[in-house]
Amino acid sequence: MISFYQKYKKPIKWSLLVLVVAFVGQFVWNSDLEVIGGYLRKMPFTFIGIVGLSFLAYLSATLSWKLCMGSDSAKTGLLQLFMIRHVGEMLSVFNPTSVIAGETLKVHYLSRNGVDNKRSVSSILLSRILIILSALLLIILSVFYLVLGVIGDNQELPIIILALIIVSGFGYLLARFLLHSKLYLYRSMTKMQERFGHKYISDKILLSIREINQEAHLFFTDNQGKFILAFILSVIHWILGAAEFYLILRVLGLDISVVNAVAIEMGVILFKTVGAIVPGQVGVEEYANKIMLEAVGIAGNEVWLVVSIMRRARQLFWVGVAGIFYVFMRRKSPQPKG
Repeated sequence: MISFYQKYKKPIKWSLLVLVVAFVGQFVWNSDLEVIGGYLRKMPFTFIGIVGLSFLAYLSATLSWKLCMGSDSAKTGLLQLFMIRHVGEMLSVFNPTSVIAGETLKVHYLSRNGVDNKRSVSSILLSRILIILSALLLIILSVFYLVLGVIGDNQELPIIILALIIVSGFGYLLARFLLHSKLYLYRSMTKMQERFGHKYISDKILLSIREINQEAHLFFTDNQGKFILAFILSVIHWILGAAEFYLILRVLGLDISVVNAVAIEMGVILFKTVGAIVPGQVGVEEYANKIMLEAVGIAGNEVWLVVSIMRRARQLFWVGVAGIFYVFMRRKSPQPKG
């Protein structure tokens, strides 16, 4: 299966892109452009608010990552860490297969500040773990809220409780898998190497995974207070992302609660995760916006399209900022120490 995907990765990726864009194009064709124009005229100042909210979301994630660095966090200022994280994240957004390149870039620039590579990688991994766990928490709450809203009674409550137990159990197992003293991540990768051979997982990669897994466990054991605070900041990161939906829909005159906005955001995140192979999740995110807006009772192609345009505009703005950050980092970063 892995070899099949590797062989046909590009055709699969572009076929999915064409298919999703075709679906989105059909919805756009059936939209009232005059209504859309009227909505967009309300948006110029709203866009400033959206950019502000996304900045606070990125800042929360950066603070979470800084806490995950332990004593090495003092070697890199908050502004510089914000720039490093932002450039790495934007590199991954429009080419998901370059996620490793994005993380490598972060390690490279941290090493220029004297941060050990092993510490850099472990902090990145731990930060990712917290982002995933916080997303799972909000997804659980969102599913619970949406399903209860749909059924309107307790007839399906046992099924809901079972689903919540399963998802909660998955979150617990994920944390145990990555943070336990028995290094379950390393053990699992060892078994995968035995199954698929050294072609996909070399001994050098396996050794790095062991070191990273151990670093993550030690940080969690020695810094539980920082771990909890970093987790809270990760939750805030997602909630601020959901606030974008809340702001846009409120400006459009629609009645929406904060809980609804969070549910929309987490549903969109799920769709984007499934469609991560598509560059920039073009079409995937737009289609996800439509599905999730309808899930909370907001119908109409025009509203969905305005929401999608504003969120894409925000994304493009921050891609431009990432380009400026990258040029600045190349000029100002000190040479590697020692």
